[in-house]
Amino acid sequence: MVLDFLTDEAIIKFSMEKGLIEDMEIFGVNRDWFIPFLEDKNQLLINLGNLDQWIGIPDENGLKPVKLDIRFILVNPEFDLRSFNRGYAGTVDLTEAEQMELHVTLPLGMKMAHNGNISTIKLSNEDDPPKSISIPSTSILDKDRRRRYDFMVDRQDLKTILNQDDPDQIIKLSYQVKNEKEYYVITVIGLGLFVFALYRMTDMFDGQIEFDIRYLAAAVAFISLYITLLREKYELPFRKILVYTTVFIGIELILELLME
Repeated sequence: MVLDFLTDEAIIKFSMEKGLIEDMEIFGVNRDWFIPFLEDKNQLLINLGNLDQWIGIPDENGLKPVKLDIRFILVNPEFDLRSFNRGYAGTVDLTEAEQMELHVTLPLGMKMAHNGNISTIKLSNEDDPPKSISIPSTSILDKDRRRRYDFMVDRQDLKTILNQDDPDQIIKLSYQVKNEKEYYVITVIGLGLFVFALYRMTDMFDGQIEFDIRYLAAAVAFISLYITLLREKYELPFRKILVYTTVFIGIELILELLME
């Protein structure tokens, strides 16, 4: 997450639930070195040092522009999995800033659900009733073939949902994720091979089985593809069904080869 804000204080504070994140690093984008910080109870204390060393011209109120690149890993993030592993809903708590650049990287084989033709995230507060806005995104494939979504949230967007009398208000970011369409094809192929393997096992016990090199090649190719996707940590829909299907195809294939 990249935070862009104005300040005249060397020590800034952000509300943060203790134990929520780990492996945090803070880098000063317009200062060109790492920034020291301290987790104190439910606050994150960031030491900006001498503000004159930050690149940028103060505004008319003497506030210095500061841009922080904050990298972290969420501990036990909020995920609401859909049935049969067909995606999930993710939720992240954020603090207020003048401007935020948000980058969300998804697991392999996943993409954000579209609102029309545009992927969006939703920002909301915890008022009763809550107010929310949708922010459009752009996506790219990173070097590890995962989809990364980039969002730009400016102050005007936040003003529509934030309570100006509560500067420490938490913003809730939520988004919907689903599987890429091509990975549903793998499930369909697996189920087709499963049905074929079931018929062949029935014929095998009746002594009517005939060796079929085409089936052998298709089954081996499917099992190899599935194992490769698991090894590379792709998220596949209908995961349990695929596991049982692949195991059954493998067992049938072994029995068929042993009987030849």
